[in-house]
Amino acid sequence: MAFDKAEVAAALDDNVETIRSYLRDDDDLVERYQDAFRRLPEMGDASELRDDLSTASYPGALPTDAFDSADSLVIHHESSDGWNSHEAVNDWARDLLMDVPMLAVDGSEIPPTTQFNVPLAYVQAAWCLNHHSPEGRLERGREGRLLSPAEVTRSGGEDGDDEYRFVDSSLVGLERYEHEADLLVDKIEDLAEQYETGALERRPVVLYDGPLVVSFANPRRPAIRNRYLSAISRLVAASQHHRIPLAGYVAGTNAVELSKMTRLLLQDELGADRTIPDARVLTGMMSPWGDSTVPFLCRRDGSVDALTATYRGMEYDFSHEIHFSYLKVPPGEGLDRVEFPGWLLDADGPSGYENLYEYTLDVTRAEAGVGRGYPEVLQQADTDAVLDQRDRQQFLRLLQKWAETNDIPLEWDAKALSKELRRR
Repeated sequence: MAFDKAEVAAALDDNVETIRSYLRDDDDLVERYQDAFRRLPEMGDASELRDDLSTASYPGALPTDAFDSADSLVIHHESSDGWNSHEAVNDWARDLLMDVPMLAVDGSEIPPTTQFNVPLAYVQAAWCLNHHSPEGRLERGREGRLLSPAEVTRSGGEDGDDEYRFVDSSLVGLERYEHEADLLVDKIEDLAEQYETGALERRPVVLYDGPLVVSFANPRRPAIRNRYLSAISRLVAASQHHRIPLAGYVAGTNAVELSKMTRLLLQDELGADRTIPDARVLTGMMSPWGDSTVPFLCRRDGSVDALTATYRGMEYDFSHEIHFSYLKVPPGEGLDRVEFPGWLLDADGPSGYENLYEYTLDVTRAEAGVGRGYPEVLQQADTDAVLDQRDRQQFLRLLQKWAETNDIPLEWDAKALSKELRRR
């Protein structure tokens, strides 16, 4: 039975003034934060502001040295001045991206087969490498992995005994996450070898679909949280070890690091106010296309301190190495967030760029422009990776046929069988 539309409409009408009041209050708060953001460069250099924030373990963000050479948090993208069509964006992006190899990976999953007495699942990751060459060279591939019952169930007994195990669907998401990270590491190693041997003329850039700061893992059980942290830490370590730029792309972010940092710096003015998403504050301070912010160090929570890895026999600690900036690439009023390892700020960039961060941000901006607001290479990887309902049905049929061929006593769960028969 569908939900009652009339009932929902009536509930919305009952709350119209409450919602209007919330939006009015939010607009006032946005203006106050915008004023504070504009005044930040006048409050001292990066070192002085870091000292002012030193008593807070997690102040949200810390200014980098790039803050000292900026008179505003917002860096205007002058190339977009005068653009009035998407064709203008494409022309600019095409020239900038010429012969820049850009790699992306995305994944999908088929959840555990709770319909049967044997729980199995499947994860798949697709990779896409766009060379942006005149001849249109595009490399793509997929790698999948079957998850066994031991990988999709966990103990429910006391003291961790295995007498009772139950299906934990969240483990499939974790396995997919690790599978994507492992595939990206493999591809980074391949790209590094090609670049070092001269097979690639321009330095490759790797786009990761999601954040490098995995705060979403904080509520998980310690063992699961550690696996998320280990996977992303190894990926960042591979980027630094092989000197291949990595950027985590977060579309439509609601992060509040800059608001939190600003409230701490201006306790007398903002201390009693709530933090609001940085994007809500910044979007009204930016021009229509391509503006970004100066980079900041992320000091959100304990997840940043846990980013450590051993890679190729070397120890890496990224607790003070994950940075971020915001990027405005329409359509839409929201901002996207680009997270990246700090070594990009210290590494020399190619001709025309002060460092590899500026190079990485610029080609990411161009790739998002081609994709009309979201990097084209990430869209391609997503398209190749997705496992839809048809794939899931085929997986179930394949599993049934396999069980019959191999004399495996596969049985339907009664409730699942009832649903299947009713929906046919």
